[in-house]
Amino acid sequence: MKNIKKYMALLALTVSAVSCDDLQELNVNPSFPVDVSAVSLMSPIEQQMARGLQFDNRFLGRYIQNFSNTATGNPWDRYGFVENSDQAGEIWRMTYFAIGLNLTKMQEKAIEEERHDITGISKVIRAWSWQVTTDYHSELIDLDQVFTQRLSYDYVGQEKVYAEVVRLLNDGLGDLARTDGRVSQAFTGVGDKMYGGERSKWTKFAYGVLARNLNSQINKATYNPDKVIEFCDKSLSSNADNAVIRFNGTVTDDSNFYGPQRSNLTNFRQTDFALRTMNGSIFTGAIDPRMSRVLVPSVGTSETAPSSAANPDPTKYTFNGNPLNTTASTVVTNVNRIPNLWGTYAPGSVTIPGRYLFRDKANFPLMTYSEIQFMKAEAAFIKGDKAMALDAYRKAIDASIDFVNSNTVPSSTFPITTLISAAEKAAFIANVNVVPAANALTLSQIMLQKYVALFGFGMLETWTDMRKYKYDNVNVYTTLNLLPNGGLFIDNNGKLPYRVRPRFNSEYVWNFEALKAIGGDKADYHTVEMWFSQQ
Repeated sequence: MKNIKKYMALLALTVSAVSCDDLQELNVNPSFPVDVSAVSLMSPIEQQMARGLQFDNRFLGRYIQNFSNTATGNPWDRYGFVENSDQAGEIWRMTYFAIGLNLTKMQEKAIEEERHDITGISKVIRAWSWQVTTDYHSELIDLDQVFTQRLSYDYVGQEKVYAEVVRLLNDGLGDLARTDGRVSQAFTGVGDKMYGGERSKWTKFAYGVLARNLNSQINKATYNPDKVIEFCDKSLSSNADNAVIRFNGTVTDDSNFYGPQRSNLTNFRQTDFALRTMNGSIFTGAIDPRMSRVLVPSVGTSETAPSSAANPDPTKYTFNGNPLNTTASTVVTNVNRIPNLWGTYAPGSVTIPGRYLFRDKANFPLMTYSEIQFMKAEAAFIKGDKAMALDAYRKAIDASIDFVNSNTVPSSTFPITTLISAAEKAAFIANVNVVPAANALTLSQIMLQKYVALFGFGMLETWTDMRKYKYDNVNVYTTLNLLPNGGLFIDNNGKLPYRVRPRFNSEYVWNFEALKAIGGDKADYHTVEMWFSQQ
């Protein structure tokens, strides 16, 4: 015992003689530096922007009926949630952990290095992350407490988060406009895999986030459609400005989360509502040329084996959609048997090419020109300028079809992977049931075509729209099914969802007392209406 005491005393003296700086030096691994340049942090941060959305789109996609699960009883298909689980908690993790302090470090290094363009980009990304996370979860961690060392964290209301998003974007725009210091597209482009260091495109992206921020507040007395239109006009001006995160698709780690190699969508099927928006049911016989490239055909058709692999006839295929929370038939001979989103019936693998955005090498969009034009069309419609609304609406559909073409890869082994021809596009846009005269344009047409354009990736923006219109399935989202098989999830108490509960393994495990203060302990917390959707 005496020897142990002597050893402990000696150890204490040794440790006391080592300074904090010495301890830090002892923990430095030259192979993994802890102090890196701002540009080195940019690429992994951008990848996390896609990862967070894609992970949670699997659950959010059920709320907006892009797709549903193959088995009945799934809580998400019934507008519910899974208790004591991190399901649908990836956006929270993205914002506070994956991006989190890494983005803080990037901004600090950019300021230190006088890289004002990267400083601006860091503020825009932070604003984007706050906007995404509050639109998904509502209340967030108090903005004065976040990223500080505490045993618990309070929450702040959505109104303050919305204001902070605007402040950050305006600050970021100011930094992006600077040309002094060490601003360099060549330098920034090394890490910026989204826009290659082009400040003009980041500026447009920032205005797109501003447009989203304001356009979700249509129920507020302060809503100003002219400002939305202004922001849209300053935002993305063509598909060349689309904000996309790129994937190489060579190995699992650099493959699209939706791709067959990662096999994350094996049990997902397109819904009957998504099908109705494209097969002429809603748009009075106008069959959308995007349907046969975005959705997947079923078996039992007259052209199960294409008569011409180079130019199959889409009209000879049957398309089916899965009713919400109803098992998609797995009987091989059943014509209603629905393939998965890759176009097969098997689990994903490296040998499956996939379709549309559900390919290993498909890029994932964070924002598109088509979305911006749909927002402008909506704002102009609310303002009462039908001519402007129609012009933006037509441009949005045109851009969406081009976007689908840019993500369609011809394949001799997969049906209907030919590009949409100019004639197909022209005929569709000329159809008065899709693009009517200005005075006949309806809000429902704008929002439903926006739904089609955002299918498969823009789930959060679509859900934001649905919530601000209170899930109106009569005047806006025509035929949207709000009564899933088996009824609404039991904890909903007959109400539809308006928010996703915060991540279980951080908030419910470690910060539960603070959650109780905002009602997060209630079983129906996910049905509480958002600030942005209220009057």
